[in-house]
Amino acid sequence: MRSVSRPAWPLPNFRYVQNREQAAVVARRAPVNGHCTLAVSLGEPSMEPDVWRRDVRRAKDRLGPGQVLVVSVAGTPQPDGDAEALVEDYARCAAWAVESGADVVEAHLALPDPFAGQPQLIFENIPLAAQILYGVRTTVGAPVLAKLGVFRSPRALHETATKLASWTNGFTLIHAFHRPVVDDKGEPAFEGPGRERADVVGADTFAIASRQVTEMLVWRKAGAWDRAILAAGGVSSVERAAFLLHEGADAVLVATTALVDPLFAARFRQALAAAVA
Repeated sequence: MRSVSRPAWPLPNFRYVQNREQAAVVARRAPVNGHCTLAVSLGEPSMEPDVWRRDVRRAKDRLGPGQVLVVSVAGTPQPDGDAEALVEDYARCAAWAVESGADVVEAHLALPDPFAGQPQLIFENIPLAAQILYGVRTTVGAPVLAKLGVFRSPRALHETATKLASWTNGFTLIHAFHRPVVDDKGEPAFEGPGRERADVVGADTFAIASRQVTEMLVWRKAGAWDRAILAAGGVSSVERAAFLLHEGADAVLVATTALVDPLFAARFRQALAAAVA
């Protein structure tokens, strides 16, 4: 959720893909087993603040017992704005989210760093990420999560988590794989400038996503810091969700799976109840 409205890029925004070594390649047919992998090319859209704030209030009113509403917010860089202005914008959106009923605010840091000389995401710019989390944390009274993307190495993961832990209540990882997406002829799968790369999400990302989650859990067990860890990325089966929880994740999040299996959480709870019984 942003402080300004932004339209999505033109259709299509989603393509079924196979996640290969150099790029994601458009699949010839949709998967039949629900274990789908998608390339998502939406841009960075958001509704008008008044619209999404009403949506948050409606969602809050419909929560059931034991449910928690997490609202993810993103700052919007201005053409002549500096880092301080971006931090203030993150904090503004976080405050609106909490005022509207969010139980937890997630600062989306797996977005392009507008101040970097070379392509990188905000969470890879540790000083900027820390400023954003500090700004959000000191603005709202609700717990704050940091949403992270794919790390280049275990060392980078450890260094980032250690330096950001002071300013957050927990981490959500991983967001997506940002990579080239092509058709079977090697041409960009999405038409238009700036769409040569897209976010790849879904089943094929689980191997790397789960490894980074478990690496984070190992560092926490070693006493590096004590923060919640929310696991995401390729959780396309009850078995995958159960594995991450067994490893120690505080929660498992699904997004792509919910598109093709809206009752996934209900099936997971049924399987868990059956296992306990």
